[in-house]
Amino acid sequence: IKDTYYHHSTAEDNLFLPKSYVKQLDELKEYDPDLYRIARKGYFGINGTKVFPQFEVRSHSDVLEAIQQIDRPLKRAGMDFGFVESYNALIRLAVDHEKKYLYIYWEYYDRGKTDDETAVDLKEFIESKELIKADAAEPKTIHYFRQRGFQMVAAHKFQGSRLQYTKKIKRFKKIICSDACPYTIYELQSLTYKADKDGRLEEDEFQIDPHTLSAIWYALDDYEVTDLKQTASERVRPNRERRSIQ
Repeated sequence: IKDTYYHHSTAEDNLFLPKSYVKQLDELKEYDPDLYRIARKGYFGINGTKVFPQFEVRSHSDVLEAIQQIDRPLKRAGMDFGFVESYNALIRLAVDHEKKYLYIYWEYYDRGKTDDETAVDLKEFIESKELIKADAAEPKTIHYFRQRGFQMVAAHKFQGSRLQYTKKIKRFKKIICSDACPYTIYELQSLTYKADKDGRLEEDEFQIDPHTLSAIWYALDDYEVTDLKQTASERVRPNRERRSIQ
């Protein structure tokens, strides 16, 4: 049209796209129709206003029972630091890689405490020797917790990581949260994108600062829900499933 060339393509136009990934795109229709409209149908636009339409709350006992039924569940912990206005948020979660389900079953959420006070609150992590992936922007705080005996390391943080990590979480078919995590429920159940002055939604900004989401980002920084980088042999044998993380 005049000096504008318009090209529209979908998954069918990519001859190298694994069939397993196309199947996952098709499944978006069931739990995230807005993302399906964009990622599968190739229409313009941003995801629907609600960030995680697949988020749901279940009783704590049901969540723990569901996690026990997972074959080799991937369990992680992530922490976002805060003090005056921001909150210290520590989340325990579990991933069902086969079903692409994310379970959130434990939270710590507090502010106005010094590092030594927080360390006392979280001393069970010293005893359990659980690995905590934490905000890389606070190396001094991470160093302090390591000195106190915590297994804590900095999560990967890079330009554009907010957007990439949010997109990663959205790829889960279900995000199932225990009712024992009220702050996570408050922040994520109705989380919406922030709009700019022209009313356009911003994919890496939200109407609140969701500290629990940041903790989830860090916990899953090196995990991929879907891996497009399959080998040639895997592409010719679509029935073979590849695990991104063992």
